[in-house]
Amino acid sequence: YHGWQLQKQDDTVCRRVMDAISNTVGHPVTLVGCGRTDAGVHALRYVANFKTDTAIPMDRLPFALNTRLPEDIAVLKAARVPEGFNAIGSLERKEYTYRVLNRPHRDPIYLNRAFFYPHKLDREAMRRAACAFAGTHDFKALQSTGGTVKTTVRTVYYCELTQGPETIDMRVCADGFL
Repeated sequence: YHGWQLQKQDDTVCRRVMDAISNTVGHPVTLVGCGRTDAGVHALRYVANFKTDTAIPMDRLPFALNTRLPEDIAVLKAARVPEGFNAIGSLERKEYTYRVLNRPHRDPIYLNRAFFYPHKLDREAMRRAACAFAGTHDFKALQSTGGTVKTTVRTVYYCELTQGPETIDMRVCADGFL
């Protein structure tokens, strides 16, 4: 997929989910997601909202939608929200995990799910550096070229490293990303 957001020509997660919802509830819907994701990004928990007057019970809606979605997309939960709720506007925090496969040989299981780096890394130095991201800072240097955000100041609530036998995960939680 070419990320979450609708695109005219490219296949996106939003298009697939929106089509499944429209076909299930019997009318067109506009789907609002909690943020953008780039191509190749995988979401473990992603919130989106839409308006409908369907009689399908909320606890049954994920089952109905999942029959219309490809195997690599799944709806886990549905809930009624107050009028005016907006997934992107109501968002308070986001968390991303960046994974490094750190071993001598690549593993196809991690293809497109981890950065492969075969040389020894100084994990303690990485851990210390990750701590420096915590707090409120101007991240203008990390903004995409041509970005149109109002401010590049973000609060990073935590940036921590955890390690498994072959991977290093960096979890970053912030009020927004560039």
